[in-house]
Amino acid sequence: MLAFELEKLIKSLSAAEKKHFQLHCAKLKGPNDYVRLFNLATDKDNGDDKSWEQRFKEEHPSKSFDNTAGYLYKVLTDVLVQIRIEQDTWYLQHQSLMKARLCFERSIPNRAHKELQKAFKLASGSQNHLVAYQASRMELTALADISFPNITEQQLVDRQMKAKHTLQSLRQLHEHYSLYELLSHRLTKGALTVGGSSDKKINDLILSELSLTTRGSQHQFEPQKLHLLFQSFFFIHTGEYRSALRIFNQLNKLIEANEPMWDYPPYDYLSALDGILDSLRSIGFYREMAHFINKTVALSERAYPDHFGSLATLTSLAYRLSMHLGMGDLGEALLVLDKRNREPHHTAITESHEKQLEYLYFEGLTYFLSRQWNKANKCLNRLFAAAKQNAQLPVYRAGRLLQILLCYEQDDMEYLEYEIRSYKRAFSKFGKAYKTEKLIFNTIAADPKRRGNTWKATAHRKMTGKLEGIRNEKKELQLLKFFDYGKWMLRKYE
Repeated sequence: MLAFELEKLIKSLSAAEKKHFQLHCAKLKGPNDYVRLFNLATDKDNGDDKSWEQRFKEEHPSKSFDNTAGYLYKVLTDVLVQIRIEQDTWYLQHQSLMKARLCFERSIPNRAHKELQKAFKLASGSQNHLVAYQASRMELTALADISFPNITEQQLVDRQMKAKHTLQSLRQLHEHYSLYELLSHRLTKGALTVGGSSDKKINDLILSELSLTTRGSQHQFEPQKLHLLFQSFFFIHTGEYRSALRIFNQLNKLIEANEPMWDYPPYDYLSALDGILDSLRSIGFYREMAHFINKTVALSERAYPDHFGSLATLTSLAYRLSMHLGMGDLGEALLVLDKRNREPHHTAITESHEKQLEYLYFEGLTYFLSRQWNKANKCLNRLFAAAKQNAQLPVYRAGRLLQILLCYEQDDMEYLEYEIRSYKRAFSKFGKAYKTEKLIFNTIAADPKRRGNTWKATAHRKMTGKLEGIRNEKKELQLLKFFDYGKWMLRKYE
């Protein structure tokens, strides 16, 4: 597991980060086995099929790979954290707290207080209440230790009240998160349904969430964002899709209006756009996706680190392909792929990331729908190779299911039987199978391509009724958002 995680971390490095790491290592003296291990992990032209772990063991038979990999991970993450301190105030705030504590331990109180003031100012500006309270608490404790020099009682009470107010804001934020997470869990897991005895439980959550927005934090960025996320999630799962779309637009406007609150780079904003696009894709609002896809494109064109830029690009491409395929514009999807293949791109930096897997899936699906079987196979094989440690991801499951459809289209019946058994065995440990999967396997077993028209007509009517029921089940959307398997099955019965 360490080898896989370390390899993934190394592949995510930009050219500037690699250079920074190498310069850092050049300053260090002593054994540099970890540097050789780093070079083996980044060496693409090794001339053989051996893994970087195997080659390291052959070159250094007396060295422990696990120990060397562990040390490389430590040095590499230390360098990356130092880089992030220079880029992101969240890292800088925590560094100031650590410096303050160190200065207090070494009896340098003046410098410690300056570091605490710096941390508090940065944390207050970004509404990071946890760090702001921690800075206040450390300062009050330090003042008590030195008997409150030049501090009146009123000044002490004012500082205590300021810390208490920060703590209250943190508590309200926690309550916002708790209600949002509780609603998400209940609706996602099916513990709540719209109508019947579950209405009271849903209404209780809504009333509790609304009461939070009137406790003085309704003008702060994070509570506003969580309030809109709560509403959008509720509307999506209750079928009020137009209301959800309105909330999505409000959420995007709120985030854009608070750009000083963004992290650097803004992974949080990209994640919000990803969530919005995933919801719109799940409910079939393909045309409405274009506006938010353009937002991800705009983020990818900004001067952010390479990893973020690549991730934003892959996000926009995956959803653009999904949008075109969802609207039936296969030609537009092929044009997107053609343009992508003609432009230089670097996907290794986001290898094994969920968005890279989604892009590979929709690339393969585009070729599948255009009946370019060989290209579809190559895309899916790349997806499976990159997803070897991510079998729990929905896109991996969708890719395995698409592989089964591909085998059936190519009449590879011998391999198909093996693949279906392997599929059932692989995903049985994740709970009950989707009803969509069962219908697909039943369709393949019936083999409608070799049936008569009378049988097909009867089976078509039965299949249509079953699919209508399946499309209304929230759990099935986790699979159907990748591909309308119902349409594929119905075409087999025509």
